[in-house]
Amino acid sequence: MKRESAVKKLKRSNLSEDAYTYVRDLFLNGDQYNPGDKVSVEELSRGLGVSRTPLWGAINRLEAEGIVEIVPRQGVYLIEYDPRRALDIYEAREVLEGMAARLAAQRITAAQVAALKRGVDEQRRSFEDGNIEGYYATALAFHDKVAEIAQNKVIEELLQSIFARMRVMRLQRQSMPMRLPQATDDHSLIIAALEAGDPDAAEREARAHIRKLADQIRSEMAKAEAEARQSSRGRGAKRPASVAVAEAGKAAAAAPSRPAAKAARGAPASRRRTAAGA
Repeated sequence: MKRESAVKKLKRSNLSEDAYTYVRDLFLNGDQYNPGDKVSVEELSRGLGVSRTPLWGAINRLEAEGIVEIVPRQGVYLIEYDPRRALDIYEAREVLEGMAARLAAQRITAAQVAALKRGVDEQRRSFEDGNIEGYYATALAFHDKVAEIAQNKVIEELLQSIFARMRVMRLQRQSMPMRLPQATDDHSLIIAALEAGDPDAAEREARAHIRKLADQIRSEMAKAEAEARQSSRGRGAKRPASVAVAEAGKAAAAAPSRPAAKAARGAPASRRRTAAGA
């Protein structure tokens, strides 16, 4: 069992921050917890050798970041992302990354442009070598770097929260990331606008890149609804099609309950996929 693995004891220097850093990594690396799993705060407290106070402080921060969910009278769960939640993330990401790119175009240095170009070259090499995990890591690092170059701490912190949610989504994904080669082309267009010092073009290219990924999620949601509609027709009079379609719409718009989230893991890949391109 995964939870039987040993966890290190935390030092007493800065318990709140240490607990947050360690638990965040524990939830994001996918080694010990699966999406939708219930988290035992008592077990973590014993394993880390700390009281529940700093641990709950860490969990509350992680809930604000969208990594865990605290369900009253039930417990703490690692969030399992569905298409509706994924779409919310990409819609917010489009706005924030567009502004980050606009600011970065006004503040970027030649050395930073060169570093971004090297990063895109590394993305292409990873893709050509079939190293999908390496590709994804360097692609997300590209967006992280642009946010840093923007020199706006609030935007950077908000994007860091979004990137953390994307890492959780990535761990939950059962199929290959989408738009791999096209994403590197999009990144090159963003770099060209940054290098030219053109804020309008930089924001336009950054937003267009994220919007393409959001459109893929919308396409997945429409496909799932169409499949539900087709399935309802196949059942004939046993269940009116209007009822099935309405239920499919509600399911797409709402996060699954804890039991439903568990059951969703066995659903067809087309119903579980979320755009994981970066």
